[in-house]
Amino acid sequence: MALTEFLLFVLTATLGGIFLCGANDLITIFVAPECFSLCSYLLSGYTKKDVRSNEATTKYLLMGGASSSILVHGFSWLYGSSGGEIELQEIVNGLINTQMYNSPGISKKKWFQPILVSNYLLNISHKD
Repeated sequence: MALTEFLLFVLTATLGGIFLCGANDLITIFVAPECFSLCSYLLSGYTKKDVRSNEATTKYLLMGGASSSILVHGFSWLYGSSGGEIELQEIVNGLINTQMYNSPGISKKKWFQPILVSNYLLNISHKD
């Protein structure tokens, strides 16, 4: 493999991290870590002839796909409960205006919030 290809993957992963730092909407918050993770998948399988590298890449890809789908599910929950907004400030305003936390259906499901937080932390820790 060429050194240029390796450096391109590292640069693209770095750009994904930089875009994530400046993100202020749900689309950018999803696309930037995906850019980072796709380059990480490619870098983990950089040595194509090594069987362990191929196995690690496959497992990493499956785990990344599962965690990304959980993240998209959480984003769809935020999008729907905020009234169809994608910018973070508008989501906060939408959640405050709908008084979501005062509804009886949500208050019964307070046990689900730690699961959502743990899934988010799993997704963030997995991307590193």
